[in-house]
Amino acid sequence: IGMDALQVFPVSRANADQRAGRAGRTGPGKCYRLFTERAYKDEMLVNTIPEIQRTNLGNVVLLLKSLGIKNLLDFSFMDPPPQDNMQQSMYQLWVLGALDNTGELTPLGRKMVEFPLDPPLSKMLIISEELECSNEILTIVSMLSVPNIFFRPKDREQEADQKREKFMVPESDHLTLLFVYQQWKSSGYSPLWCTEYF
Repeated sequence: IGMDALQVFPVSRANADQRAGRAGRTGPGKCYRLFTERAYKDEMLVNTIPEIQRTNLGNVVLLLKSLGIKNLLDFSFMDPPPQDNMQQSMYQLWVLGALDNTGELTPLGRKMVEFPLDPPLSKMLIISEELECSNEILTIVSMLSVPNIFFRPKDREQEADQKREKFMVPESDHLTLLFVYQQWKSSGYSPLWCTEYF
């Protein structure tokens, strides 16, 4: 249980070959590869692993449960994910309260499936209404749903880090994101403010 992170890993050989094939397709072109021949032969997989086999399946499990699929472990996926991934996703949904002890969708789970978000984020939004902090949670969830908001230029890393420290909330990275948004809002959503604070 926790936040997912996108892992950086090499493309497959098939993917690299496909990209190389695009160079010069409609006119003269060259393909520059930023990896060695040895890396191509020894480190890259022949084909890309299907996404369903390498990602969190929380949303997939929620959707299938909402469609009435009872036994997900026997469901005939085109590229079946590892059973451990499926079980881990079901456990996460149970911890979040989206599934009951028998693996059925709860009323909370029915609400969560309506959001195009990771299950923990959709639960945050739903619960925020009860706690009367929907605006703040909506801002945090929105900022978690985009790439990193901080920019760290190569030649100005130290300066960027010092500017970013002004916004740090020691208790939480989520509160830091909220504080950054509130400061940007108080600047009138200024693009110059964004440039100044990276």
